[in-house]
Amino acid sequence: MAITVVPAAEAGWPAVEAVFQSEAGARNCWCQFHVLANSEQRTTTRESRRELLREQVETLDPPRGLVALDGGEPVGWCGVEPRVRLHHVLATKLVTANSPEPLDDPHVWSIYCILVPPRRRRQGIGATLLHAGIEHAAAQGATALEGYPIDTALRGGKLPPGFSTGTVSMFQEEGFAPVAALPSARTLVHRRV
Repeated sequence: MAITVVPAAEAGWPAVEAVFQSEAGARNCWCQFHVLANSEQRTTTRESRRELLREQVETLDPPRGLVALDGGEPVGWCGVEPRVRLHHVLATKLVTANSPEPLDDPHVWSIYCILVPPRRRRQGIGATLLHAGIEHAAAQGATALEGYPIDTALRGGKLPPGFSTGTVSMFQEEGFAPVAALPSARTLVHRRV
């Protein structure tokens, strides 16, 4: 497996769309859950969220998200960008009460989505995307990173259906430290770049 990871804008919208079309939860979210405030989410539809992601991939600077490619085939997505863009994240108690970084710091980046099509899971693609997300954020000037993965040890070793956040153990292997957790096992993890 020779996986390459490139910015989503470089991979192009058809590659991004192919990854999201591969998984039922992703086809509904279109990576807007962490981006839009709750009030904004209530005014969107599946199709409008799809169009929002397309616009974000094509226009945001610094770029939004990364795509993993296996010989040209899109096999994963990593949502990674400055945390100040993530309205839902910035409104959650997990982050507002526990982040070690100022909430308005544009140099704090979040890795909030790691999506791999079901048929390509358990092949190391998620870990490759996480590593690439860290490198991408650092290259864009990030000084700290956060993630919001699930602690599968608290959930019988399994991710809840529809969660594409990665696992605490994945993030720990990349030097992230758990900061705080919710009863749902969603965990705030942090590392300096």
